[in-house]
Amino acid sequence: MPSTTLIALSTIAALVSVAVYLPMQRTTKLFEGATSIQNFGMEKCQRISGPSFCDDVRIQRNLNIGLAACDESLPYRNFAASVFDESKMKENGALWLYDLNKPGSPAEKLTIKNFDGPFHPSGVTFAPTSADGTPARVVVLVVNHVPLETPRVEVLYYYPARKSLVYKKTISSTNFFAANKISASPVDTHQQDDTPSFFVTNDHGYNITDWKREYEEKYNLPASSMVYYNARADMAQEVSWRLQMPTGLVAGDKENSIWVAQAKAGTVDHYQAHMLSAEHQEQKVLSVDTHEPITIGWPGMMNEEVMNTKLFNVGIDYDPKANTLVTVSHTRWNDYVQHAKERLEDKDTTPSTKAGFLVSKAFQYPVRVGETRPKPQKHIVIDPEQRPRRYRLQYFFEPVISNDGSDFGTPSAIAASGDRILITGAYEKGFLDCNLA
Repeated sequence: MPSTTLIALSTIAALVSVAVYLPMQRTTKLFEGATSIQNFGMEKCQRISGPSFCDDVRIQRNLNIGLAACDESLPYRNFAASVFDESKMKENGALWLYDLNKPGSPAEKLTIKNFDGPFHPSGVTFAPTSADGTPARVVVLVVNHVPLETPRVEVLYYYPARKSLVYKKTISSTNFFAANKISASPVDTHQQDDTPSFFVTNDHGYNITDWKREYEEKYNLPASSMVYYNARADMAQEVSWRLQMPTGLVAGDKENSIWVAQAKAGTVDHYQAHMLSAEHQEQKVLSVDTHEPITIGWPGMMNEEVMNTKLFNVGIDYDPKANTLVTVSHTRWNDYVQHAKERLEDKDTTPSTKAGFLVSKAFQYPVRVGETRPKPQKHIVIDPEQRPRRYRLQYFFEPVISNDGSDFGTPSAIAASGDRILITGAYEKGFLDCNLA
């Protein structure tokens, strides 16, 4: 008869095996994607010509313009897919302007005045502006991947009247070690040059030149992080850890909140900034704008909600006025990685695999309060006077556009303005303008 110690050790070994096996199976299924891909919804879209190899896109809703970050060298520095050959990075990238008031018109390439350095744009965002009115100047933040250097953030001014970009300054930090996407914050804006504070996601926990990156990739370790930069203090700190390749980042539906698409987790997470401990989160500094002593607060980011989409989400956007939350996802991540490796050898080649995409839109439905796995109650009307409240509103994603890659693929980002969405593809010529109405 086996001893008590042997039984205990066997039980522990079995539990550890299950604890390791189930997440590995879940991740494997996520990477493999759908067994079959349906094509639907593409009749709502038109391809916009002009740029190629675009990594991000955002919409300035006051001006009704889109700004895409595109780079001919993107096939040689696709950090999300872990391909990199800096010897081939010879062409600079650019920002491309698209006028949503003129659907179908070509995008326009913008030059940056007073800027001489290498420019390989990844994430892009607009500084928050007034909800009404047309701004005469908009601050633009761009993550710039300079070969074999820590990514930096370029601060640019965009003047709508003359469609002009002007370089203002560069922001650097060792915490931007694998910076990818960026989202501006309305808190603590620089008093002199209007540079906003911002959040940045590191898509990996280690830079691609670090030997530990290989193990992070092999075992899908949750080593990524989110960084907050305070514009008045000119300082950056990590504020969220152990993320799984966050490649989508946008301001949330509540003040000081952020939506994060964790690609390798297959989730969309809603983080809210809290002041949990003034002793640990507040810091007295000398402001860089007014040169006066000020007290800044580092956001305590708490995960308020996790939506398990079971999709490899790489882009996300939220339009607060229209309450539109959308994501763009890979249908098969493994095919995309193979696609990226073949393009690394020759960016103009025709890869052996197609990399499709899926767009999902979130709809709010009531769910019972307290349920760990809530189900949407589509016919329940919430009574605000009900005490205690039995239901709360929660987002649920539903697919609206899907393609196997034969018409468009290799998704990298999405931007929304009401029913209009823009979708970029890392290896596509042009991008998509879709109307979901």
